Amino acid sequence: MRSPKGIPMLLMFMFVLLIPTHTLAVDFDITEVRIDAQLNADGTADITEQFIYQFDDDFEGITRSLIPKEGTSIDNFSATENGNTLRVEQEGSLYKVYRSGEDGDTVQVELTYQIIDAVEKFEDGAEFYWPFFDNSNESEYGDLTITVTPPAPAVETEALGYGEAYNTVRISEGGSAVFALGQVPDGENADVRAIFEPELFPGVTAQNGTVRNELAADRERLENEAIAFAQNQQTARGLGIPAITILGAILLALVTMGWLRASRRKRSIRQQPYEFFVPEASMSIPALLYFTHSSSLSPNAISAAIMELMRKGNIRQLSEDHFELINRSTEHEHEDVLMGLLFDRIGDGHEFTLEQVEVYTKQEYNHEPYNEAIAAWNTGVGNEVKSLHFYEKHPRLRWTTGIMSAAFMGLAIYTGIYELFPWMAASIFLAMLAFGFALSYSPITQRGHELRYEWRQLKAAMEQLPAEQWERLTVDEKQRAYAYLLGSDQKTAERRASVFIAAEPANDVSGFAMNPVLMTAVFVSASTTTSSTASASGGVAGTGGGVGGGGGGSGAF
Repeated sequence: MRSPKGIPMLLMFMFVLLIPTHTLAVDFDITEVRIDAQLNADGTADITEQFIYQFDDDFEGITRSLIPKEGTSIDNFSATENGNTLRVEQEGSLYKVYRSGEDGDTVQVELTYQIIDAVEKFEDGAEFYWPFFDNSNESEYGDLTITVTPPAPAVETEALGYGEAYNTVRISEGGSAVFALGQVPDGENADVRAIFEPELFPGVTAQNGTVRNELAADRERLENEAIAFAQNQQTARGLGIPAITILGAILLALVTMGWLRASRRKRSIRQQPYEFFVPEASMSIPALLYFTHSSSLSPNAISAAIMELMRKGNIRQLSEDHFELINRSTEHEHEDVLMGLLFDRIGDGHEFTLEQVEVYTKQEYNHEPYNEAIAAWNTGVGNEVKSLHFYEKHPRLRWTTGIMSAAFMGLAIYTGIYELFPWMAASIFLAMLAFGFALSYSPITQRGHELRYEWRQLKAAMEQLPAEQWERLTVDEKQRAYAYLLGSDQKTAERRASVFIAAEPANDVSGFAMNPVLMTAVFVSASTTTSSTASASGGVAGTGGGVGGGGGGSGAF
């Protein structure tokens, strides 16, 4: 029987899907492994391991971790390739074999070492019981064979494999125990156990007691566990598969109906005829950009927000890059945050210039407070959007799918334990679909769709808007329309600025004295300067999860 490994595989599967994945230093496959354990009359074991690696990256070498059982030790580790000795460095239980190469290389490396006190002798037999790898191993073996050979031909060999090695052994004519494991996933145990005649090991001191009865008891226990596992697997197949199928069909029906309803509402709005107009001021320009364009406001949205504050009379523009604070009384929290950053933190409390923004953001110690202020501003804009209730809640439907998500996770665990892996994968997918739907299903209201449609159509129309049509707008409409265009499409806004300015009467004060190209460039530069990235990579040696605290694993670097 193979040991139940559904839960570890389930956790690994969820880790890959839900958390940013850890990038290995080197991408490779181990396609074949041959391990030969030649036992000696003095109880030592001479081990020869042959690994075939296929690399998909440039590499510096391979690794092998060897964690000896309690009471044993590893000696004389070496590595060769085609008879040529390779350099080895040892770091505790980890051996690093240096053999560099390039993407696409296939490398066959031979490792040799000796296990001291590898054999224990009892009254009825001498036993070799060893974990060549354990559940800390991070590499999959494509085809693994382990051969345990006695010092001389044996006729009373008994052998048993545990974990991945269960039911893989055959006894050769000379009494060797051959464990043909085949493909072995990473993160699995596979202990091998072989018993030979005690007289084959005269150099080993015998202990009191017997060992063959213990092996027979283990074999009977594993056989009974295999029978019980097969029965339980059949039960899981009979209960789990119908449950996954029925619940999955219900979930897909709920998701489909929700999607169709939202899609029909959206299509009905888009089919309405459109004539250019500037919608009423139902929310601030930054909130409009957040709702209709992107919830992650870009630096040019700050320029739009400054135009909005100018329109409302909070800010006055003294020159192309010089602004004065007129009134601190605002409608929204995010407007207070932005004015606090520009006038109090960057400026002198009453005025600020674009040059001061550049100087401030070039100082590294200002990066964190600047980014925190921009994040708080973005959050405040999001809070304004939330307060307008453009999203429906549907609590019953979301609770129902949330409960279904928990049910699917239970089914994933249940089917995973009994190695019904395709159904486990289906359950995980359905659980994540249900969880995502429960977490995020908040369709936009009719009014929300109308608002999005109106402003997005306005943005498209302004790309080719004739000057005479622009002239017919009020000052307030011009400022709101242009601020929205600047925040959502900087290139079009810059291109249309000269057209719109040319259409203004000489005495009209509509906010176009500002230079949108200059101001937006300053805030884009500030965002780039204050951003930072980081990356890291690493590896592990092993924990010793095999029999007697031993084990190991394979890797590359």
